[in-house]
Amino acid sequence: MRLIIFVFFSIYTQILFCEEFQTIEVKPGQTLWELSQIYLKNPQRWDEIIKYNNLPADPYQPLDGRKLKVPVNLIKEEYRAARFRRVSGEVRVRSEGKSIWVDAEKIKDLFKGDTIRTNANSYADVEFYTKQILNIFANSMVVLKPPADDKFDVKMLSGQLMAKDTSIITVSAKITPKTKNTEVAAKIKEDLSTVVQVYKGKADVEAKGKKVELQEGFATEVKINSTPSLPKKIPDIIADQKMARLDLDASSGIVSVKYVGVQNANVKAGDANIEIKDQAKAKNLKIDQNVNIDLSKAVSGYRLQIAKDKEFNNIIFDRKFDVFKQLNLENYVGKGKYYFRISYIDLIGFEGEFTQPKEVVVE
Repeated sequence: MRLIIFVFFSIYTQILFCEEFQTIEVKPGQTLWELSQIYLKNPQRWDEIIKYNNLPADPYQPLDGRKLKVPVNLIKEEYRAARFRRVSGEVRVRSEGKSIWVDAEKIKDLFKGDTIRTNANSYADVEFYTKQILNIFANSMVVLKPPADDKFDVKMLSGQLMAKDTSIITVSAKITPKTKNTEVAAKIKEDLSTVVQVYKGKADVEAKGKKVELQEGFATEVKINSTPSLPKKIPDIIADQKMARLDLDASSGIVSVKYVGVQNANVKAGDANIEIKDQAKAKNLKIDQNVNIDLSKAVSGYRLQIAKDKEFNNIIFDRKFDVFKQLNLENYVGKGKYYFRISYIDLIGFEGEFTQPKEVVVE
């Protein structure tokens, strides 16, 4: 009997300590009943908050401003926090209604109305409790669960992002996933137009009362105060992200861009955006082995960064180039040991992630 009680207590303790919690900030004068009506899926479960906080049992008693610990499974989805899954470079967060920007490394949870800003050479991955993933690229600014546009998960103010199962609003467009596991990329250009690509699934893009449906592998552009353009096919080499792989090599200060072969690639014969070296294989609509594909036919340029350190905290060179296969670093830096990396820019203007840093010696 004692053994049964001990096992039960152990299981209960494990469940209690494994439970995920979220912090809710109370405004002075708010009651537990008010908070329950706002945040809880079932407001009648207000008494469960008392278990984890030093609160009076009276749900109508005004509370002083404090932070309450609440089990995540009790909270409405639209009020559930998100968390950083990865942060690289200078990323800052500003809470709703506040003017101070805080370093992302000091932030545990992200809440409705929080604004995230990435600076140059920075990147952030955000994961919602609903398992939605948001990839925020450099020089971007987004608002999570914008209060003024509560039908959308993200308000994009500038820059570029990729997202899964996430609704997005920009100054010129509204983007809504239509199927589960839909993967979308969005970019705001200098003229404030929005470019949208769908890599997987399908999504609606709406502006000025007109809506277009983007199927997998298609893109559209929405200029400010205009309707979405007709869907345009994304080059196959870009649409299949497994194919968009770059590798680098360096010898005597010469950087070479190498294109990785693709296994089981669906390649359309005669596609103007790709070049298959073995013309005999070009007769087939599907190629079931590695082939050499010229990615330069599918990208508009590259971004090259050179740094003194492998972590790229001390970047000494950052520049975009038109398509190149070889670049002589002696034209840009002096003698010494450096680290370099590149990202590709596709035909629609999206910039990919950087390759892994590689060492090079300029003699």
